[in-house]
Amino acid sequence: MSYSIKQMLDKLKWHPKFDFSRVVVRYVDRPKGLSELRGNEIRDVGHKFIYTESFAIPHHRVVEIIYDGRVIWKR
Repeated sequence: MSYSIKQMLDKLKWHPKFDFSRVVVRYVDRPKGLSELRGNEIRDVGHKFIYTESFAIPHHRVVEIIYDGRVIWKR
């Protein structure tokens, strides 16, 4: 089964066997290139954006979701 970004992040956030602070979201950050966002920086996950306290990342810019150092979702 293939998970959407929202489904994957919701699973990592709400399932008791996962620790959301171990999540890293790697995304395209124009003009810098690739940037990373830690799970404890994520305020909310919407259907089209990942929200932090100061900015939002569109889902189409996410390239990888990493949990505990291992890539678990990749575009």
